[in-house]
Amino acid sequence: MIAGLAGFVGLVALLHVLRADDLPPADHFISEYARGDLGWVMAAAFGCWAVSLALLARGWRGVVRWALAVAAVGALGAGLFTTQTVAGMTPPGVERTFEGRAHDRATLLIFGGLLVAAVGSAVAVRRLRLPVALLALALLAVVPVLVALGLDAPGIGQRGFVLVGVAWQALATREARATRAGPAAARGRRAPPGRRARRGSTS
Repeated sequence: MIAGLAGFVGLVALLHVLRADDLPPADHFISEYARGDLGWVMAAAFGCWAVSLALLARGWRGVVRWALAVAAVGALGAGLFTTQTVAGMTPPGVERTFEGRAHDRATLLIFGGLLVAAVGSAVAVRRLRLPVALLALALLAVVPVLVALGLDAPGIGQRGFVLVGVAWQALATREARATRAGPAAARGRRAPPGRRARRGSTS
């Protein structure tokens, strides 16, 4: 789970270095790294994210599991289909294609799935409520902070959303591991956190 998430973050960070000149982070979304000779690196990054989300889904129950599965499908789709947008907008004169639309819908699945999973995890696990609330505040603050600073930087805003999602996923991964290593693990079976697993390490 962590290896896949680290792979996603590491590959995206590498692309920030390799393509800083032609795709300045402030003006472009990370999906745009999928275009060009190094596009396979971005596709691999989305693949790593999809795998990490799918593995994390196995460690949870109920709505969190299904929401993570949706996010994993979205990450896979985002890697398979290349975006047509530039800084979130389709360039004038460019006709929308199936691939471009598929990518946009896949990204919606990622963020929608992560949002539902985060809320579900806070409902299911009491100790996650404060961290999730703080991450929600950070998410809501991204755009107002950029506006207050007078920055027209859609790429920075999108990266803020991605970082919040990654931070929650890291917390959810730690929770799933703690549950698996708790009393249920000692009896030889897993007890994924969720509505039916409130006792022990998830209470």
